[in-house]
Amino acid sequence: MKKQLLLLLSALLLFVTGYSQEINQQQKNQINAVNMNEKKETNSNVKNVSNVSSKPDRKTKKLRKLHEKHLANSPFKKTLQMSKSERKAAGIPPNKYLEQEWELTMNPQTGKVDIENLRVIRDNLSKERAQAIALGRTPGDGSDNSWIERGPNNVGGRTRAIIFDPNDPTYNTVIAGGVSGGLWKNTNISSSSSTWTRINIPENLNVSSITYDPNNTNVFYAGTGESYVFGDVSGDGLWKSSDAGLTWTKVFGGITGNTFFQSSSSLTVNAPSGIAGSYPVVPTTAFGTTLSSSLTNDIVLISDDTPPTSDGCDGILNGTALNGKIALIRRGSCTFVIKVKAAQDAGAVAVIVMNNVAGAGPASMGGTDPAITIPSFAVSKETGDILEAALASNTVNGTLNTPATGVPSGFIVPGIQHINDVVVKNNGGISEIYVAAGDTFYSSSANATYQGSTTYGVYKSTDGGANWTLLNLPLTASGNKHCPNDIEIAVDGTIWVSTTNSWSFGNGGGKIFSSTDGGNTFVDKYTVTNGARTEIEVSNTTANKLYVLSEIDAVAPSTIEITMLVTNNGFSTAPTVLTLPTGNETREITYGFTGQQAFYDLMIESDTSNDQILYVGGIDLYRSTDGANSWVTISDWTSNVHADQHAMTFKPNNSNIAIFGNDGGVYYSGNLSATGTPATARNNGFNVTQFHSVAVAPTGATGGNLVNDYFSAGAQDNGTNYFASAGPGINPSVESQGGDGGTTVFDQGADKYYISSYVYNVNINYRSTAGNVRAISNDAGSAANGAFYPAMALDSGLDILYTDYSSGTSYIVRRYTNLKSGIVGRTSITNALLTGSPTALKVSPYTSGSSTLLVGTKNGKLLRVTGINNTTGTWTDITGSGFVGSISDVEYGLSNDEIFVTVHNYGVTSIWYTSNGTSATPTWLNKEGNLPDLPVKCILQNPLNTNEVIIGTDLGVWYTNNFTASSPSWNQSYNGMSNVKVPDMDLRNDNKVYAATYGRGVFSGSFTAVSLSNGDISLNNEVKIYPNPSKGILNVSIPSYSGELKINLFDINGREVLSSSESFSIEKSISLKGLESGIYVLKLQGNDGFSYTEKIVLE
Repeated sequence: MKKQLLLLLSALLLFVTGYSQEINQQQKNQINAVNMNEKKETNSNVKNVSNVSSKPDRKTKKLRKLHEKHLANSPFKKTLQMSKSERKAAGIPPNKYLEQEWELTMNPQTGKVDIENLRVIRDNLSKERAQAIALGRTPGDGSDNSWIERGPNNVGGRTRAIIFDPNDPTYNTVIAGGVSGGLWKNTNISSSSSTWTRINIPENLNVSSITYDPNNTNVFYAGTGESYVFGDVSGDGLWKSSDAGLTWTKVFGGITGNTFFQSSSSLTVNAPSGIAGSYPVVPTTAFGTTLSSSLTNDIVLISDDTPPTSDGCDGILNGTALNGKIALIRRGSCTFVIKVKAAQDAGAVAVIVMNNVAGAGPASMGGTDPAITIPSFAVSKETGDILEAALASNTVNGTLNTPATGVPSGFIVPGIQHINDVVVKNNGGISEIYVAAGDTFYSSSANATYQGSTTYGVYKSTDGGANWTLLNLPLTASGNKHCPNDIEIAVDGTIWVSTTNSWSFGNGGGKIFSSTDGGNTFVDKYTVTNGARTEIEVSNTTANKLYVLSEIDAVAPSTIEITMLVTNNGFSTAPTVLTLPTGNETREITYGFTGQQAFYDLMIESDTSNDQILYVGGIDLYRSTDGANSWVTISDWTSNVHADQHAMTFKPNNSNIAIFGNDGGVYYSGNLSATGTPATARNNGFNVTQFHSVAVAPTGATGGNLVNDYFSAGAQDNGTNYFASAGPGINPSVESQGGDGGTTVFDQGADKYYISSYVYNVNINYRSTAGNVRAISNDAGSAANGAFYPAMALDSGLDILYTDYSSGTSYIVRRYTNLKSGIVGRTSITNALLTGSPTALKVSPYTSGSSTLLVGTKNGKLLRVTGINNTTGTWTDITGSGFVGSISDVEYGLSNDEIFVTVHNYGVTSIWYTSNGTSATPTWLNKEGNLPDLPVKCILQNPLNTNEVIIGTDLGVWYTNNFTASSPSWNQSYNGMSNVKVPDMDLRNDNKVYAATYGRGVFSGSFTAVSLSNGDISLNNEVKIYPNPSKGILNVSIPSYSGELKINLFDINGREVLSSSESFSIEKSISLKGLESGIYVLKLQGNDGFSYTEKIVLE
């Protein structure tokens, strides 16, 4: 496949200074020690190993090797195995799932995650939808065959943005934003039975802040992105609604161009004149010395005695020429320290290492060698090629310059994605919008990537967001910009701004600035000692009174990571240090009430009428009525309010009522002063849950004492959700297992059980639909192995569970037997063909009496294992010659011969198929067709029409109804569910499909055998719906149709709000009186399969 890739980059987490190109001995020792106390069967006997795949071409081999190198050098190789305390010490957020996703989706060519591709594709899709005509009958191919939202309607998700709607005079309406699930409205928040409806903003937009214009309460502003979590949640700037949330447009920020590379360090080429100029270079800090002053000298290409001769990995031949010069070396197979040390031994005064990967920028050089005493720098392949070509016929002279101030080194994603805060000030009738635009940092095995590093700061608009001005905050001591975190407008109109550490430069946190002239000038008012992320709260009654809650770098022997202060005079004198609440857990007592997560959980608010009443949130919530002299705990995540507090808003005119936002969604307190009564959940219909797996029981297993649907789903932060006897539409769930809900699978026999899990093969449980629970993995030998969410497959016929149990470079499939009774068998199985950790597992449903297991791996292999149910199995390599990347899903079609494979990564062929999977040499076909370059997570074939196939991607579900074509045409199944990431799908035996979304809960739809005809399309073209927008009356005109017509109207959440069936001829009027203003979908169904849908706007 040839794809026109964007030279873009946006990875997921973690600052790294560099990683060596080899596994250190300590890691090897740890790997060798894995599972020494448990039974381990290893069989590399030749008779059990068969490689029948055809040979890949040279280009594919090279790309596979490069992918292996990027995986080996993954910045998350170590961190995925860290405990929470270890991650805190390293400054790493708790969300390991996204680190796992980073490794799986990286572009094998560049070692980067091209997440910006999704933005381009998303924009194109929004334009195409208005013209889309359904061509097949897969779920979601039209609104008459829509995905149906299934829930949960009682579980929320991470929420940072909440406000009471100022347009509701009773202040009983609340607007809330899900970090991965868009914006929602609840019109009766005081009622525990109230429900949420989704607002018409892109449903997976990552909303993190929201406010309204005090001069026009119909105008809302929503900020997106979550910079606190290392760029886990990328945003898309600031969005505005001028009609109280009915419609939204982006007014500020977003990605504004292609990613480019820049560096604070540079090489100035002085000669020859043909290439003279400035080139970016990246100095290594892992070994050697830093450049204290500019260094000018000739540049000499190293030459060794083994091809390729310019990589410096073997005996140096031109030591005399290198002596006293700057050595130029090509990146190659040996470590960076070997190259640089060889050049130093030859007398070089500095080293420039050229990358060998086009478009990847300079390599991030790692390693250790205290004997290296010269500086070294990395350049891109393109820069290296220029230098090397010039050296063929010229002397090249250059100057290595010291770093410039205020310029980060790495790939820069231009624009503003992360909005840390947004406020609107009423300045004499003029609405002044202030935005705290943040930055974030990603890293990859080869490159660092920044978002917002050149554009972060405080911005102001006085014309509704049409034009913006960057305001000038004082610079840091090192000359860099301060990154704003929180903006507050004091009762006297003073603008207060607090800061957080910039990801681009690693400093600037803990500052508090103020402006009394509308942001024209800011004064440095206070610096929190060792401060990082800093939240401020201004008094609503007293000017110059501020509370400060700041994350700090603890100074030994103290381990407390937060401090709280108050000033009554705008910091004219030193603020008073306040008492912190004490939590009831060891981590809260040791580190403070934020429990090692102050960068993530940090909230402070004061009563709007009495600033002595304070509320703070970390893991739990606390209240003080005496200005923080004493505290009362008002929530406990183990028994009432969900953990990880992010936001709080008081009800206008009644500060004893408030709403809270946390990782579990929205919580409401109708009486804050009754501290013994905790807030209660308000998550009915607030479907922003981040699921990554789903499993459904067959219809046969739901007979007898079981009715309706039974399915389970694993949720980030919200456990394993179990849906028992779920009826049509949205349903509640029960959290059958807490923590991070791991992978889940449902038995497909008549046994009526499912498997729930936590992470790393920890706490795997058998759970029957009758409520019986049995531990599967709870033994002394069950180490925390495998991926964060390990691949898992269940042989329902034999009741055997298979999981990924890899550790380091020990690649393992684990077999669990005797799931229902007796002593659980736990066997770790390896094989010489298994050279990467399993990322997709599938048991054949067509083999009885033994297990045939398909194993897809992180390094792009597909292996078939027969007889693995009671032996180590016979392993066969059936990898396609064109496979590159990490396998995301493996599924069977209608027989063992039909196999479907999908791949996680950007920049590769992501869909493969074979119709002779059991043959000695399976023939694999590329089925990607016109699908854009985006990660594909899962795949299912329509058993009723095998030419129809659906896939789950990072931008929803896509379908094709011409899969057998050499180049299938893919379309998005957007109805009811569109751009949300779909990590997993499961097919029930009655052809109903269940989809897990990462941010919008679980959906279901049905495969059918019917397809739309050309006549249907012709009749559809005659339909006219008017007026649209409508003020309450809607006319339906179909000149060529008469007969029975069924009319249904759905809101944007898929809920039916109007239904009728009657005789129709040519034209009919429909009354929409009594419905709320908003977006609806009109669905018409008539004789001979006629079906039509259209979006309706009700004003």
